[in-house]
Amino acid sequence: MPQRPGASRFSVFVLCAALAGAAGYGIGRLQLTLGAGETVAAEQSQAGAAPEALTDGPGPFYVEVGQLMVPVLVEGRTNAFILTQITLQTGSVDQANRLRRHLPHARNALLQALFGMAGAGAFDGPSVDPAAVAKSLKQAAAEQFGPDLVRGVLIDRLMRQENTRL
Repeated sequence: MPQRPGASRFSVFVLCAALAGAAGYGIGRLQLTLGAGETVAAEQSQAGAAPEALTDGPGPFYVEVGQLMVPVLVEGRTNAFILTQITLQTGSVDQANRLRRHLPHARNALLQALFGMAGAGAFDGPSVDPAAVAKSLKQAAAEQFGPDLVRGVLIDRLMRQENTRL
């Protein structure tokens, strides 16, 4: 059967697009496998530059704890929810890696601190003091890991959501 005049060009285009997509997917998977620091080292070695030491460069380094949510109870009923997105600051890559390995313990300590604040009425008013929340969370992290591991608590999101299903 004879081919139409544009069919071979279309086939070549589809083949090139598929190869480009597969290459992009492969590079993305490689970056996920290597991690951010090793990706930089791999890019530098490909460019011919010497990779920097990955152990204790100048900080700070950050570990995302993720989202945490605690209820605000009034007379035994859930009046509202406090939603937070927290990032912890450390001083070195090694400290950040240690914190990542113990992230469930960090989340537990931070949640306990948030529940304690909720029980003490810190979230009862119409607004929440982010500095007080960060201070309390830093203290909880220091109690869990010692005073030197977590240098700061960054609150990316702090929101009170009223419970409308009362």
